Amino acid sequence: MDSLLKLPEGAVYRESKDRAHIEAKQKEGVIYITGTCDSLQREVERYEALYHTARDALESYASHSEEEMLKRSPSLCRYLAVFISGVLSGALMMIVIIYKPK
Repeated sequence: MDSLLKLPEGAVYRESKDRAHIEAKQKEGVIYITGTCDSLQREVERYEALYHTARDALESYASHSEEEMLKRSPSLCRYLAVFISGVLSGALMMIVIIYKPK
């Protein structure tokens, strides 16, 4: 520990054994130690790739769903046409019922 504090500012101590690697550096009296392992790094990269693939698929699905929803949603003109048709058919039925020949 004492020898790590004696490292000059910006200097780094590195040690590797098989697939494990460690790096120690001292900055403003604080010792920063970073350790990695090749197999662990591969797992991290694999999960990052899975995450990005899933995120891209979700974004694609969301934009596709939104486009489909906009295509399928009836417009105001269609609602207005249905409403007017209903009013006219109701009025026609009232006329037929009221003025039905007796």
